[in-house]
Amino acid sequence: SSGINAEYGKILNDQGTELELSLHGSIANLFMVMMVISYIRTVNINPGFLPKPSISIDFSGFNKDSSMKSDWGICRSCEIFIPPQTVHCDLCNGCIVRSRGHWLGLRNCVGMLNYKFLIQFLFWACAFSLYSLCLTFRYSGTSTTLSSAISFFILVVHFYCLSKEVRHLSTREVGLAATMAQVFGRGNRLFWLFPCSSSISSKPDVADM
Repeated sequence: SSGINAEYGKILNDQGTELELSLHGSIANLFMVMMVISYIRTVNINPGFLPKPSISIDFSGFNKDSSMKSDWGICRSCEIFIPPQTVHCDLCNGCIVRSRGHWLGLRNCVGMLNYKFLIQFLFWACAFSLYSLCLTFRYSGTSTTLSSAISFFILVVHFYCLSKEVRHLSTREVGLAATMAQVFGRGNRLFWLFPCSSSISSKPDVADM
């Protein structure tokens, strides 16, 4: 990314004004900072591991107990009861609530507690790549450069992942707006784009799943 910014700086110095250089540099750096912070939070935050019991649990009467919710299950690797949409990850050796799988590029699972930051990372990665392409075409015309090819590739990959996650959210019965509020928090929607903590991260509600 530093090489891309250096090339844009050269283009703007040759064809733009100092004001344009400052403006475009500030916007590009803002997108990059938001992207990096979102990535770091996605990687480092607990995705929603269920705690493991300190003693062994007897599951022999689980299927016979009619009082137990039928949509709950058992993870025999962790020896715990698991709610719906909870998946055991062999790489992380734990059960993750609302699991979206283990993302190798993130070196972490994505689940209930870091899903918000994953979507934010994909969004800011798309914004940064698209802005980079616009700068290239604005100041270099239609000529193909290494930076434009890299930006286009990054944009396609991250836009595909983002659209896939948005489609996943839109399929839930409560509706897209309510689902987004569950993922990003029920506060001001302007903060949905910022990688800050929200109520959904501090107080997970299994009943909402």
